Amino acid sequence: MINSTHYVLDLETMGKGPRSAIVAIGCVRIENLQITGEFYHRVPLRSSMECGLQVDASTIQWWLEQEEAARIEITGGSATELPHALGWLSAFMGVNDDQPPSKTALLWGNGSSFDNVIVGNAFDACNIQRPWMFWNDRDLRTLLALYPEAKAVRFEGTKHHALHDAQHEAKQLLKALQLHQTLQAGAMV
Repeated sequence: MINSTHYVLDLETMGKGPRSAIVAIGCVRIENLQITGEFYHRVPLRSSMECGLQVDASTIQWWLEQEEAARIEITGGSATELPHALGWLSAFMGVNDDQPPSKTALLWGNGSSFDNVIVGNAFDACNIQRPWMFWNDRDLRTLLALYPEAKAVRFEGTKHHALHDAQHEAKQLLKALQLHQTLQAGAMV
């Protein structure tokens, strides 16, 4: 697992449920314990809602209470229609329209019921094949509970910016995998 290709996903959404409207997607690729690529797209809220994804008032209120830099993350700059952003995410993960999902890519989300579930439902809502196999869903929170030292990685950037959060979570994943590798090496001696 350590030398697999890992994708660390972070979403900014307008809800907390499994069919929440996505407003930004950040993803970081890790290969051979090195960060080898990054993906980032803002998504218009309208586009997510047109695809059948949902908002909830408490999340909108939460966004209104965040720092300006975080709010700009979901409202400023250019945005990509959800189906196109998901297609480009698939391509970033090495899967094109005519290919089956990757059987080896591991998709990490920060919580077993959030990022991976929401983006998976967005792929379904847009009638786009998911670029990973369901058995390769991974939960970063569980791994960090096993290796709490990895949580000490310093955050850089703006919190609640999908790419900055994904970069931070990727660094935490790398630290946890390195700790695990060290533990395994010690057990073999």
